[in-house]
Amino acid sequence: MNILVVDDELDVRALFEQRFRREIRGGQLRFAFAHSGEEALDYLHQHASELVLILSDINMPGMSGLE
Repeated sequence: MNILVVDDELDVRALFEQRFRREIRGGQLRFAFAHSGEEALDYLHQHASELVLILSDINMPGMSGLE
């Protein structure tokens, strides 16, 4: 399963990678990370057919997670 995590806080990546380390090593989960809504849209344009789930922070500077 491919998951895009969108959050402006840099430490979120380490939290996800630590929590799901077994699933990542086993190939069950693959994570991509974007630090803004704009960065997430760029990623989606390039990888839209690969994603299964998007987890987004709602309160971010610039474009919010709801936009």
